Amino acid sequence: MQFARTPFCVAFQAGWFKFYLTTVHIFYGTGSEEEYERREKEISAIGTFLSRRAKKEDTSYIILGDFNIPDVGDRYMNALENSGFFIPKDIKEHPTNFGKEVKHYDQIAFNLHLEEGVEILKKDVKHSGAFDFTQSVYRDEDYKEYIDVMPEKDLKEKDPVTGKKKTEKRAGSAAKTYFHSTYRIGQMSDHMPLWVELNVDFSEKYIEKQMEFVLSKEAEAAKK
Repeated sequence: MQFARTPFCVAFQAGWFKFYLTTVHIFYGTGSEEEYERREKEISAIGTFLSRRAKKEDTSYIILGDFNIPDVGDRYMNALENSGFFIPKDIKEHPTNFGKEVKHYDQIAFNLHLEEGVEILKKDVKHSGAFDFTQSVYRDEDYKEYIDVMPEKDLKEKDPVTGKKKTEKRAGSAAKTYFHSTYRIGQMSDHMPLWVELNVDFSEKYIEKQMEFVLSKEAEAAKK
């Protein structure tokens, strides 16, 4: 099938962990059932394709990005998980949209091929989150300072009838609303960046394995 936006895949190694990282931006649509199906098919197609590659190459794959998944229990999440990838519970707890509605548009999913006993996600440890950049830049309380440096065209409202820009600038609550809902999103992102911390040091497990090998050889030699 033809994707609305081409996925990108790059090979990485961090510490002892070798993996392929694939970024996606899944089709959203305008609300028709046909477009809902297209979104679902895109998620299923990329997940299934990469799962086959992961099995064939015996290599770990991570897929991340804007899947346009509204809820962790919906058809789109099921399409991703049924394709061979899993999303840790800890990641699912973090909505990534701004506003009053809770949406889980962005996800980080894994298809792992690791040696026995090796773990990259530590159990019972909070290792992910969604970074709300508005607590650091473009903060609510700083909107007046940003309005002072906004391009004049951004401060002019559109006429709801003609669609043309009005001559007067937004002011007061209208300017504040524009800053919150449009300007700062355009400057940064309309989603909060989702992050995850991985364990990439397998040295302890490697040493244990080597010690087991040495001891087994010593035991074999002792029997002779």
